[in-house]
Amino acid sequence: MVPRRGRSSNSQRKVGLLAVLAFLAATTGLVLSSGNHEGTARTRTFGQERLVSWEALPEMDGEMCEWMPASASANLVAALQQQPGTGAAATAPDRPRPSDAARAEIAKRKPVSTLRDPHNAFSGLVVDPLRNEVVIAEENNFSILVYDRLENTPPVASMSEPKRMIQGEATFLEFACGVYVDPANGDIYGINNDTLNWMTVFDRNAKGNVAPSRKLATPHTTFGIVADEAEQELLMTIQDDHAVVVFKKTAKDQDAPVRTLQGPKTLMADPHGIALDTKTGLIYVTNWGSNNERTANNTGKPYEGRAARHANKPNWPIPRENNIPSSGKFQPPSITVYPKGARGDTAPLRVIQGPKTLMNWPTSIAVHPDRGEIFVANDTGDIVTVYKADANGDAAPIRSLKGTRTMIKNPTGIAVDLKNNELWVANFGSHSATVFPVDASGDVAPKRLIRSGPADAPSPMLGNPHTIAYDTKRDEILVSN
Repeated sequence: MVPRRGRSSNSQRKVGLLAVLAFLAATTGLVLSSGNHEGTARTRTFGQERLVSWEALPEMDGEMCEWMPASASANLVAALQQQPGTGAAATAPDRPRPSDAARAEIAKRKPVSTLRDPHNAFSGLVVDPLRNEVVIAEENNFSILVYDRLENTPPVASMSEPKRMIQGEATFLEFACGVYVDPANGDIYGINNDTLNWMTVFDRNAKGNVAPSRKLATPHTTFGIVADEAEQELLMTIQDDHAVVVFKKTAKDQDAPVRTLQGPKTLMADPHGIALDTKTGLIYVTNWGSNNERTANNTGKPYEGRAARHANKPNWPIPRENNIPSSGKFQPPSITVYPKGARGDTAPLRVIQGPKTLMNWPTSIAVHPDRGEIFVANDTGDIVTVYKADANGDAAPIRSLKGTRTMIKNPTGIAVDLKNNELWVANFGSHSATVFPVDASGDVAPKRLIRSGPADAPSPMLGNPHTIAYDTKRDEILVSN
């Protein structure tokens, strides 16, 4: 499961908006508003939690989901079935997608209700101590935000305005989940996790709807990024393909990576975060644990689909349609450690894994080389765990940050400011970035925080929603992201 990051097209999936519910409401009678039958649209918030596991629903009398009540418009359904790409007509392989005119017509239909988060949702961040700024990747509204490092949102303020914002169709930003800042010139590198498979590079002063100065084609579901400035290389994690790919820092357009770390011996399983220890020359990769036992396409059969497009790139990760057998497994989350020059199917030097680690969807990782410590943001655990950099096996954290005072909620980004000895946490679940002393521990209040919305604003945590169901017995909507 990949939360908040779906598999759909680009500009039609803006700001995590559930406008698709309006279409389903018209065609299936799905009702989101509660008791409002006067034609006035209402917006409802459905909690703040996300699906992290599943189980069978209890048996009950009658149908759980009512997909086609008598009140649905038969004429509308019939008309939609005649559109290319929908209904029975979609079985023809040469059918095009619906025309722009048809899409525009559907967009004119006013929704009965909408569920969306208008506020920016912080996902990844990096501190630029030379320019005294923090740069934040934001998934909800597809942007990169720049704040003053010492910005501190007052408790009574609704939010803090960024100094600069990069956002718009020209930017090639969608579901921005990771960011890196060049220490020499301040260039901003942005990673898109979904829908747009590009790494974008912007001038440090870029703002608004501007085109990147260059962009690099990256594998689908790229998530983490770190730079090896000594070698002038960029290292990135690839979720779906369980890989780390390495590009020259100057790579652009369709340039191929210089090497790839991938294979069953690597023990990578849905890798997310990546960090480089400049003193020891080691890289640390956080893994959620969902995995398939992967084998290369050595059957002699031609590559298909996405694999065929990248077959001319020998170092490109082996894509899933050519390396996934019929079964998979879920492993405990882990941190795998490799030499920074590792390539191919190389086993990790060490693996941190087990119940004592307290890891729960470890999403981002940072290293403090001088302290010999690694910091991990655990998304669903609402906890930041800290380990010795040489930890191995089922190692308990040497300290952790968790509790209501910390304001840590669904942390997905983490960064260490070595110059100012501060720890930054991006909280996807609370529209905030929180700042702590690097040695902070327990349920302690942050030194500062930056909020993109009111302190009490709910966070639906929607991201590219693509399937939904309405449970009529419980009056609940289930949304997969």
